[in-house]
Amino acid sequence: MILYKNRLIFGVVRKIISMAFTVVYKILSVFNLQLTLLVLLIGAVLYLTGTLDKNPTVLLIFQVVLICSVVYAIISTVKRLLGISKKPKKSKGAQILDTDASIDQTKVQEQAVQTVAVEQDKPTYFRVKQNPELIMAEYHDRYELFRVTKEGLKRIRTDYK
Repeated sequence: MILYKNRLIFGVVRKIISMAFTVVYKILSVFNLQLTLLVLLIGAVLYLTGTLDKNPTVLLIFQVVLICSVVYAIISTVKRLLGISKKPKKSKGAQILDTDASIDQTKVQEQAVQTVAVEQDKPTYFRVKQNPELIMAEYHDRYELFRVTKEGLKRIRTDYK
């Protein structure tokens, strides 16, 4: 009976501690302070071993690295808040076709017109990320999925919005 209660208490305490660490890590990740945390942990180890007290050069290097990590965190946080990023945003499943794509867009449009009744709006074509053999056409009221074959495009299905 006592063992059961101890497990219950330790389980609750473990959940509380893990939640606290999760919240702290989320806050650190919002401000990009993960590298600074790592530098501080290394500094704590160096302090506990006495290396920082014995060698002032190591202390100076630690302080410079700590300052650089804080500056990096500030710059990356400001860049993210302003939306300045070199990384292109990843799409979730579809990519917009470029005009220089391997498939001629006019050919795609002609075959789409042949398989579906002519409409006034022009579709936007996407290549499916999970399967590059598939092309998705987005109309104002529906999505059409095509498979690229040697003969041209074969319509697979139509999904209405």
